[in-house]
Amino acid sequence: MRQHHSVFKRGKQTRLPKTEDEKASPLHVDNVRPMNVGLLRGRMNETTRARFDETWRRTFDVAKLRPSSSRRVSRLQAKHAEELELNGIAQRASGPGRSVNVPFTVVEEKEGALRQRFILWTHEANDAIEADGYEAQVPLKHVSTYLDAVHAECGSTRDLRCGFYGVEVPRGARDAFRFQDDAGDWWELTRLPMGHTCAPELMHTLTSTIAGHPDFVKTVHAVPAAVTVHTWVDNVRYAGSRKDVLEASRKVDELAARSKVTWKDADTRTASTRYEFIGVDWDHQSGKVGISARLSKKLARDLVEVRKGAMSASGLETLGGRLLHASAIVGVFVGEFYFALKFLRRLTNALNRGEKAVDQTVRLSGSVQRLLDGWVRAVLEKRRMPVAARVPSLTVFVDASLEGWGGVLVDVATNAIEVLGSRWSRKEKGLHINELEALAFELCVSAVPDKYAGGTVTVVVDNTTVQGVARKGACLRSQTLNDAVVNGLTRLRHMNISLSVRWVKSAGNPADLPSRVPLSAISDKNMADMALAVRQFLTGDMGLVV
Repeated sequence: MRQHHSVFKRGKQTRLPKTEDEKASPLHVDNVRPMNVGLLRGRMNETTRARFDETWRRTFDVAKLRPSSSRRVSRLQAKHAEELELNGIAQRASGPGRSVNVPFTVVEEKEGALRQRFILWTHEANDAIEADGYEAQVPLKHVSTYLDAVHAECGSTRDLRCGFYGVEVPRGARDAFRFQDDAGDWWELTRLPMGHTCAPELMHTLTSTIAGHPDFVKTVHAVPAAVTVHTWVDNVRYAGSRKDVLEASRKVDELAARSKVTWKDADTRTASTRYEFIGVDWDHQSGKVGISARLSKKLARDLVEVRKGAMSASGLETLGGRLLHASAIVGVFVGEFYFALKFLRRLTNALNRGEKAVDQTVRLSGSVQRLLDGWVRAVLEKRRMPVAARVPSLTVFVDASLEGWGGVLVDVATNAIEVLGSRWSRKEKGLHINELEALAFELCVSAVPDKYAGGTVTVVVDNTTVQGVARKGACLRSQTLNDAVVNGLTRLRHMNISLSVRWVKSAGNPADLPSRVPLSAISDKNMADMALAVRQFLTGDMGLVV
């Protein structure tokens, strides 16, 4: 199976089951009702519905698929196929269908116990859909963008039970979802499988529609503006006042009943000030967030393995994903562990090139062992972090040219403007423009006055590389760029400042002029032009991409 390995994307470890796992761990299935997709589709706004219809067509319009002569060795036990049938997820078929699919199970840990998850890899359909130009649209944001919701009075969560199995495969498309068990019998799925390239997008769109997310549904069906709603594939979280959260939760439960959606029993049914969501422990009373108990436990086990001096390649890949996620939650700057990131990136590149197998043991050098040990301990020791209230206090425009750097600081409350800038030294002029932009970021952030401590700073750049590094907290391509941005982020952290980073077109960046000319050469007319550019940006009167 072709798989793209990336330490920046993978945070959960799964593996093919060993013989002892197949005997001891159960298959994760449940006889959930098929949801009323037609009812939910009717609640979608025009843009969402058009995209959903196109993705649905790509998934189930199987007329173009032709039976393949190739045959793959099945890994699915006959008892598991029968268990799928018992729960209404599969039914017996007469023989091969429109495409050859590969059924298998993977082992994962859930609440301290192992279980097997069924996957149907629809590789022929996936290849055809991706060749047709399909790219999934599942808008899952960086975890840091969700954290300010902790300042709401409370929250409430929902999680679909076996969410993918709640989507019924149309009868006319089921022969494209056929597979064989190890006894040679043929089966076809009646529910949407994990392993189809379109499945995550379909699931996320349906969940967001059920939740009343304003980006997905018609205005009349959206949750009140006072409620923040976040969806994560088949998970939902509301945050707001107790009254509003309870009302939103009541309505989503009513819709779930009408559309035959099945929630997990363990969901937070009432408004709560303490709960876990997307690996985060939310404490609304204190305004703090931390890593969830499950994530803490996994990292503690990983630390034991790191100290042994050797881990599997897949274990290291997963550790990297967990560390990146946890660091974003508790405010550990990953750029401080630059060489550990370089090691993990080289490892994932080797996996992608086929130079290492996922189960291959990787021995850790003393330096890598110390770096990974220190990173895990930094995350576990911090555990909880206060989230600064998102009250805008200062906007900082940043720019660099080959001549120098410039900055424009704007006090949001008073609209007072301060212009900064200077020329590069001879040594600095030899750096790449991206590195110069990063140095400008550091210099402008370092100039933020102490009176803004505890507030929010919005840094506006016209360089997407610096924007991305500031959001991730690290850069593996250039240590100069990495160190400059990390120094700026560290300064803001010491001031307890909450940072957001936005992008502006170069032509609309007021910091462009002071990066090119000495401050003494800036005229009153230049100042007026810069003030106009600031107003246009802050009021949205210019082309802005966030």
